[in-house]
Amino acid sequence: MSLETGSRTVRLAGAAVAAAVAVVAGLFTSRGTLPGAVGWPVEVLAAAAAGLLVLLAFLPRRGEPDAAPRPDPGGARASQVLRITELDPVRLGVLPAWTVPGGAPIPPYVPRTADSALDRALAHGGLVLVQGEAAAGKTRTAYDAVLRNAFRLGWESVTVPRDEAGLRELARESPAKTVVWLDDLERYLTTDSLDDVLLKALSPRPRSGSVVLATLRTRAREDLGIDADGANGRSRRLLTRITPITLERRLDRTETVGAHRMRTDPRISGALIAGAGLAEHIAAGPEALQRWRSGENEAGAALVSAAVDLRRAGYLDPVPLDWLVSLHTWYLSEDFRRRLGETDLASALDWAVRPVRGASPCLVRAGQDRYVAFDYLVDAATADVPDAAWQGLLGTHLLTAGQRFRVARAAVRFGRLPDAVRLWTQLAQSGDQFALFNLGWAAQAGGDEANAEQWFLRAADAGNSWAMSSLGAIAERRGDVSVAQLWYQRAADAGDTTGMTNLGGLFAQTGRIGEARDAYRRAASAGDPNGLRKEAVLELLHGDRKRGADLLRRVALTGDPAAVRLMGLLSDTGEREAHRPDVDALRRLTAEIGDGETALDLARNLWNQGDLDAAETWFRRAAEGENGRVAEFGLAVLLEQRGRAAEAEQWYRRSAEHGLPEAMLNLGAALQERGEFDDAESWYYRALRAGHLPAEVNLGALHWQRGNLEEGRSWYQRAADRGDELAQQALENL
Repeated sequence: MSLETGSRTVRLAGAAVAAAVAVVAGLFTSRGTLPGAVGWPVEVLAAAAAGLLVLLAFLPRRGEPDAAPRPDPGGARASQVLRITELDPVRLGVLPAWTVPGGAPIPPYVPRTADSALDRALAHGGLVLVQGEAAAGKTRTAYDAVLRNAFRLGWESVTVPRDEAGLRELARESPAKTVVWLDDLERYLTTDSLDDVLLKALSPRPRSGSVVLATLRTRAREDLGIDADGANGRSRRLLTRITPITLERRLDRTETVGAHRMRTDPRISGALIAGAGLAEHIAAGPEALQRWRSGENEAGAALVSAAVDLRRAGYLDPVPLDWLVSLHTWYLSEDFRRRLGETDLASALDWAVRPVRGASPCLVRAGQDRYVAFDYLVDAATADVPDAAWQGLLGTHLLTAGQRFRVARAAVRFGRLPDAVRLWTQLAQSGDQFALFNLGWAAQAGGDEANAEQWFLRAADAGNSWAMSSLGAIAERRGDVSVAQLWYQRAADAGDTTGMTNLGGLFAQTGRIGEARDAYRRAASAGDPNGLRKEAVLELLHGDRKRGADLLRRVALTGDPAAVRLMGLLSDTGEREAHRPDVDALRRLTAEIGDGETALDLARNLWNQGDLDAAETWFRRAAEGENGRVAEFGLAVLLEQRGRAAEAEQWYRRSAEHGLPEAMLNLGAALQERGEFDDAESWYYRALRAGHLPAEVNLGALHWQRGNLEEGRSWYQRAADRGDELAQQALENL
């Protein structure tokens, strides 16, 4: 199914023909030339067709280049410059709040724990990224940071580019004393380079009083593949070297205390009572999701579903209404079609764009007859995008190059590599270097190395440094070291950091340690953490071990997962105590990248430090890892200490069922305290069979409580004979 529906000229011509038919039919009928039973129906149908064609003629054309983004403070201009005193938070992208009679349009700002880190990043300059889930409060936090820091940092305005073209124009003009505002950063990233050159041009350091402030949904970051390893390599991307300011949907303990001070606003107090995320509650996110899924207006929900899936399929610009109309029928049930037939589009659209509780609608207006699905719904969608949406996008010839790249990227993510290849092939016809490179990557992924090499050669001829590195890797796999070195050198000279690090690896393998070190340092100077990490390993293996350990620690503290995993190499340096804060930070980083043992260690340390909330969080994370049963037991003990006995028992049971004898013992004690003696005895015996001898003391106490004094004495005696002091004390008391 294509989303094309014809040109305006053709529609108007058709409308003229239909109108002429209506006039002629009416004339002939009035004169009696045509029977009324034939003439009047023809006249009515022709007139209706003329009206419909005129309406369609003036609907927006599909795929018009660079459709207006949401929000659009600048209208048709490339960028809008707003004075700091003129800023409107909703027009800048802050989600509208549900209305309160007599209340402000949006509630007061609840300070976030991340504010101090955000203020420091803004003072430092360059590209500052605020990241989190949909409706986590990213845009509101960024907006208030601008107001809070404008005078201190000398900003006079906020510049909002309309689209990627407007952003490129800003990079050429280099505005001063301004905040370049990039809400929903993914809308400005087109080619698979993720526009590193553009972002670097906008945010060199230091910069004359300006900063680039961007927001990005966690789901959008995943969809972009920013952190994914692959042919285009995470090390090549500027965004992997930016540490984002991360916001959680739920307020932490400190933020919650601040929110309580503002609970006179019913929207804030409502979020505290509901236990929901503050921003999602204020924006009515859960309610909007419920409305979409409720089935109360199937046709309206179908329009929303079409917008959601087009966005998930990579079409990030506002969607023309006639695209939604063309696609929405695929979401209607057979029962709906049988009962109601044609959709009442006017009422369906009115339902879809109606604000929920006066806050966010399911479908957001974004220009004349253009709409965007509410972010919260997009992030909540989990089903596959239907084939009709893909075919509609692939069938239109009006997608811009940037839109094709986005759809191709999404197609790869959804396992539709042939569709991505189709789009890259269209782009390659104009010699696009990234399309040529991606075709090589696709051929390589399919096992066709020869075809991949031909595409990489074409991409390299077009100036693509990634392709040069790939050609070097192909030559190296063939054992042709001299050709590999030539390609890596070309890639390095073109600025590709992967080429630099691969060249260093080639030198290291052939014993040219000094040249390897220089190549790695060059990559590190270009901002690639791989260069610094590889230089660290080179020093550890072939040079100054202490310097290598220091370098590895430096790159690990940036959050580089590979460097964090390599920190085990520091264990023999004798430096651990001298770098206690660093080691603590590395332990946290290791836990965050999924090391269950370190997460468990971190939970214990936080518990010892008295930070019980954080300890509970890390125990829960560690429970998902290899040492899950130990973490489950630790969490249970912590919960019991905090007076949450019912939750503690659940975690004791989970740990016990996973085979931890200490948990069996504690679970038995909880059951015994409740009088469930048989179950308690069963768990004590299981602990004993698992080799946990302290269960003998518990069995002694259990039998005494049940009145079985001799049985209890025998268990106590067994424990006392092996030196258990509790059993000995119990026998003495008896």
